[in-house]
Amino acid sequence: MSPENLERVHQVYEAMGRKDLATLQRFAEEYPEHEWRNAPDMPEAATRVGMESALGYIEDLFRTFDQLHTTVREVIDLGPAGAIFVVRHRVRGAASGAEVERDEVHFWRTVDDRVVGMEEFLTVDEARAAAA
Repeated sequence: MSPENLERVHQVYEAMGRKDLATLQRFAEEYPEHEWRNAPDMPEAATRVGMESALGYIEDLFRTFDQLHTTVREVIDLGPAGAIFVVRHRVRGAASGAEVERDEVHFWRTVDDRVVGMEEFLTVDEARAAAA
């Protein structure tokens, strides 16, 4: 993955933590074909295609959680195919105040040096298999 795209992905994680919908909207406009696939164990395990679908889901997350923080623990560069980000999410429920942490593995797919999707997995091996 190019250094520019690696930086864009980091900016997405940072914008999520700030609940910065304007930055996320700009990313979505730059990459309108972007697909986001939740991890299979998530309650809403679905693929969201395009700007409106992804931003609608993000707005729901912002309403559900009053705090969202993602720590990037490791980045595995896969060259032109993209990169794997090993992350830890920490969230706090807006209504309950309950705090939860979750580890995930994100495969950010690139085609022709464009970020075209992000798939969530539970293990690095699953993400590597998707990238193959």
